Amino acid sequence: MSYYGQWYRRKENGELKKAKDNQKRSKEIINETAKKVINPVNAIQYPKQDYNYDLLCDYVGDIKIPKQKSNDKINILMFFPWLITGGADIFNLNLIKGLDKNKYNIIIILTEPNKNVLRQEFEKYAVVYDLTSFINQKYWLAFVNYIIEKENINLIFNSNSKFGYYILPYIKGRNNNIPIIDYIHMEEWYNRNGGYARYSSMQESVINKTLVCNNNTKRVLVKEFKRKEEEIKTIYVGVDEEKFNPDKYDKVSLLKKYKLDDNKHIISYICRISEQKRPMLLLEIINKLRDIRKDFKVLVVGEGNLLSKMKNKAKELKLEEYICFLGNIENTEEIYAISDLTINCSLKEGLALTSYESLSMDVPVISSDVGGQSELIDENSGALIKCMQDEKDIYSEKYELDEIENFVNSIIKILNNLNRYKGNCRKRILEKFTISEMINNMSKVFENVYKNPNSEKIKNGEGLKNNIKIVKEFITVNMMNDKIEYNWECKEYEKKIYGVAYSKEGINYKYELIKEELWKYKIWRKFVKLVHKMKGNKDG
Repeated sequence: MSYYGQWYRRKENGELKKAKDNQKRSKEIINETAKKVINPVNAIQYPKQDYNYDLLCDYVGDIKIPKQKSNDKINILMFFPWLITGGADIFNLNLIKGLDKNKYNIIIILTEPNKNVLRQEFEKYAVVYDLTSFINQKYWLAFVNYIIEKENINLIFNSNSKFGYYILPYIKGRNNNIPIIDYIHMEEWYNRNGGYARYSSMQESVINKTLVCNNNTKRVLVKEFKRKEEEIKTIYVGVDEEKFNPDKYDKVSLLKKYKLDDNKHIISYICRISEQKRPMLLLEIINKLRDIRKDFKVLVVGEGNLLSKMKNKAKELKLEEYICFLGNIENTEEIYAISDLTINCSLKEGLALTSYESLSMDVPVISSDVGGQSELIDENSGALIKCMQDEKDIYSEKYELDEIENFVNSIIKILNNLNRYKGNCRKRILEKFTISEMINNMSKVFENVYKNPNSEKIKNGEGLKNNIKIVKEFITVNMMNDKIEYNWECKEYEKKIYGVAYSKEGINYKYELIKEELWKYKIWRKFVKLVHKMKGNKDG
């Protein structure tokens, strides 16, 4: 298993220290045992892409399932792709953290390889299984069945997991009384012509309730995907207004901590540095702003595939004096506390978590008018800029001059009138965008769907039960369609962990290389000894 499964506190007098003292004897035991191994054992390293039109195994054989006792709770099985530091992941963490543990029991299944930096936080409130880290893809379905039966699952919740969407009809066919809920953060026309909005609509017949983070996505589902409006509900992500409270932070000391001048306006850009966030547009905006005023510093907080390119472009434009790359920062509230405004020039958003956080810290936001941003940001808390780039051109770095100038003019306007915006921003959050409001609304939906099952969805599940072979083939086709992408994700994971990507065979490939090199070395060594012997060198 190639992930941190346990955090171990090391002490001078701890068990680990004793174990190190006994290392010599331990190695002796290992070597003695190894000699007794007759048949070769090939190592398996996860994650790995290994599914190739095999017959999906959906049963657990003769395994005796240790079923949990009935607990009179709503036992939710949640499907997520991973547990990283994105807005969707923070929403998931806030949700499971806030749900009443006397009412809910939560099991999480992860379906895509990644360095799950938030896993330890999630495991404080839920049991987590990362399918990519311990089991072949052929048996994923069997493991899901195992968990449903073992944990007495009576509610399914899926958010942003492709595999989760693929198996929803199967789950409904086998368990037609278990209701299903999903949550969509945004539609993405550059991602399979709709992204998760399309996946959700494809499985409409088995989903009891689809939740969205903004009204714009709801309109898209109804208009473009012909969804039933009564089956869709907007629940805003919300923000922890107590954590993101400007009164808790000392701006002067934080400016010293980050070695920043107190005589310059601070503009923050906090996001994943990737195509969707248009970091190169930000550089164009900074370049234009510099021609008008010099009293500002832009803080770039985050990492991503375009970070190196962004840094090189900043040097090319000679913007080093006006921009500071801080990388990932865990306590982003400190950045908001020293900021005069935040900027979001994304091509696509649902409703950005950074916008919630910024306003909660009483910091105005200038954002592209995309997704549901207009539902949060008004004229008293920031500015919205018309996006003049088409979604399908996500990889283009050519931007309209008018869009750049609109961003620049709005920055100047807000910096010149900061006192007008202060107070209005946080007030906007406290009105209806708090995290407690989100948890309360989510809990109401969970309870209502659980207590009032939809007879139409149950009937659809009964129909799927009679066609379970077709449903399994549907999963197979989708898994094969994702083969190349999943293999790429495995290699990217290996790069993050080991600094290099092995082949799809994983560690076996590395072993073969080492074995080959050792063979060459032994042959070369024998050759050298032979030459020395011929020359009469007894030492060899």
